[in-house]
Formats: sequence, C-alpha cells, structure tokens
Amino acid sequence: MEIKDFCSFCDFDDEKTIYETENFKVVSAVGQITEGYSLIMPKDHYHCIGALPENYQKEYIALKNKIRSALEKIYGACIFYEHGRVGYCNVQPGEQLCYHGHTHAVPLNVNLYESLVSDGLVPVKLSDPGEIFNKYSTLGHYLYFEDNDSNAYMFQITHPIPRQYLRKLTANAIGKPELADWSKYPEREKMLRTVKKIQEVL
Repeated sequence: MEIKDFCSFCDFDDEKTIYETENFKVVSAVGQITEGYSLIMPKDHYHCIGALPENYQKEYIALKNKIRSALEKIYGACIFYEHGRVGYCNVQPGEQLCYHGHTHAVPLNVNLYESLVSDGLVPVKLSDPGEIFNKYSTLGHYLYFEDNDSNAYMFQITHPIPRQYLRKLTANAIGKPELADWSKYPEREKMLRTVKKIQEVL
C-alpha cells in the first residue's frame, strides 16, 4: 500500500517516535493536551483501526495494552479514542484531513461518554476492545472511545462530526478548550518529555 502522498503520519521525526513493533509505531502527539499524549498507528495505510487486517489485530491489541500499562504507571490513568474514517490519505490543497488510521492514547481521568451521548450519538458497547474489528464491518464510519476501565464503545456516525471532535471534547473536559488547537499549542517540551518518560518504562 504505497499511498503516501500528503500524509502527515508517514514521516514522523525520529525524536517523536516512542516505540515500534513490526507493523505499528507509537509517537508523541504534537499538541499535548496533557503530557503523555501519544498516537498508535499502523506503518501502512489503513482507513481506520477497525479496518486492520486479521494478521495485524492481535499485534495492535497487545501494543495498545502495553501503552496503557506504561501510561498508567507514569500518569495514573489513560483513555483511548479514534475517529474511525474511511477513504484515502489524499489531502487536497488547503485541507488537513488524513485517513491514515490512528488511535489517540491520552493519560487523563476523564470520561467522554456522556458528552458523546448528549450530542446525539448512539453508543454500541463492545464486549472487549478487540471487538472493534467485527463491529466495523457493520457500523462503517464510527467514533471509538475507551475509558479508564477499558470499557469500549463505538458510536456510529449518523450526522456530520466537526474536525478533531474528540480532541475538542477532551480539551473541554479538563477545562482548557484552547488546547484543542494543536497548531497554536504544539507543547513541544511536553512532547519530548513524553518520549523520554514512556521509553523509560517500556
């Protein structure tokens, strides 16, 4: 899968890379809403995490659990979320959308569930986080949220969702809505501390 044009997820600087497996990379996110904010992504292009092929799925779940354990050890809590999209990573001039699937790992003790429901999104409770792969085939477009206790939900997208919607909900949840704008608040020093601290416990 050689669709690499315009993709901001294919060429991360080494200084942002936290950890790698055969098929995945973990990087420190630009725009650290909180220190430790990381992204888990496949090295190849897949539209979203739900679309990962079967031979990638166990590796992804094991890696996500490893990152959760590291973040909990360092920061005490962790949530995950994803904008499950479809399409290709082919950004048109003036746009910044990317369809290279990635999961956000955020060390915060916040729950976005009620905000998602209050915005009219209907939750589908997963029996375990690994069920995302089976549900994706029936739900299509989705939002994914996993709380501090590993309770996992997929929300089917039935109406337009603002760009970086879950990031905005997260920033609002900690009372710092301005941090949703990663371009204005890249938090580079936190980003570099994130790499160092997580690498020390992995």
